[in-house]
Amino acid sequence: MSDVQFLMPKVLRGREGIYSAMSQRAREYGAADLAQGYPTIEGPREVREHAARELLDGPQQYIDPRGLGPLRDALAGDVKNRYGVDLDVDSQVTVTAGAQAALAGAMLGLLEAGDEVVFIEPFYNPVVPVARLTGATLKFVSLRAPDFTLNEDELLTQMSDRTKLIVYNTPNNPSGHVLSRDEIMMVARACERFDAYLIADEVYEHLVFPGHEHVSALQIPELRDRSVVISSFSKTFLMTGWRVGWALGAAPLIAGIRKVSELTSFCLPSFVSEGARFALEELPDSYLEGFGSEHLRKRDLLCDGLGALGLDVLVPDGTFFCSIDIGKLTTDDDLAFCLRSAKDIGVAAVPMSLSWSERREARNLVRFCFAKKDETLHQAIDAFASWMDKQ
Repeated sequence: MSDVQFLMPKVLRGREGIYSAMSQRAREYGAADLAQGYPTIEGPREVREHAARELLDGPQQYIDPRGLGPLRDALAGDVKNRYGVDLDVDSQVTVTAGAQAALAGAMLGLLEAGDEVVFIEPFYNPVVPVARLTGATLKFVSLRAPDFTLNEDELLTQMSDRTKLIVYNTPNNPSGHVLSRDEIMMVARACERFDAYLIADEVYEHLVFPGHEHVSALQIPELRDRSVVISSFSKTFLMTGWRVGWALGAAPLIAGIRKVSELTSFCLPSFVSEGARFALEELPDSYLEGFGSEHLRKRDLLCDGLGALGLDVLVPDGTFFCSIDIGKLTTDDDLAFCLRSAKDIGVAAVPMSLSWSERREARNLVRFCFAKKDETLHQAIDAFASWMDKQ
């Protein structure tokens, strides 16, 4: 073990990010990069122009570590408009350096040794190592393919009087499953029964396809004082590099997240914050309509194209992601398949099993991101067609 690795806490050693690692393989072999979940389409130009003007003409110093006031007002207004829920901008709204920072803040600011946290898996990979750093005990409840629905009995089995947090993400990355109102009510009942709290990662809240509905924890009265919803500007407005996220909800939970944010990043740049405010308040409703319809088109382009080749495609209810079952293609598991797919097939993908504890599920599934240019999606379909012809 290198000296650098030796100095790290054990839970962080050897943890090369799987998303960036697979994208690096795509660059190395000139493969279609469907691994990392970032769009290759630029966000609205008017938002970028507004932020550029703010960079030149606006304030250059620290801003309120809770988040730019007008941005917090815009977030509270958005929740009021969509869900009819009133949030206090001073105690129930905080802005962070991306949703990932809000999730890390929730783990570090709310957990300690002796606590238990229940993750509904598949989970968003980076949050679990941060939870382990706190000394809390981690438990897991699996959503299983092909429908990825939550089983209430399995959830209750993992709960105890020491459970402090339940963590889920919906629409779910990587499965694409959108938790139903009934499933969220299962979580609400568990929280009430065991006096626990919910951290709801809803980053893909605006990317739900026809036939499905996103239900926010903010809409559930039983969770109103027991939950925090985490979301971000990055995915909805196609600007992942801006790193603007937020946490909304119960004031005692927000306080813990806010403290970690203040001790680490402290505050966001004012011009980026003002750009996010502009996007939330000034873009027409047609933006979100177009955002949804364009990604539905891209989902169908990739899923139909792969399905026409005879691949077993799991079509998502929401998010940027679809997956295929590789069980009939290879004796490799998902990790081995993805480690060679960029070179052998010409497509970079992500192994799904890494989003379950101990890789105990989905070793036959690999994930693709379809928030890419059409030529990249066609490149991937053609690469699979060529590879399958040779098998």
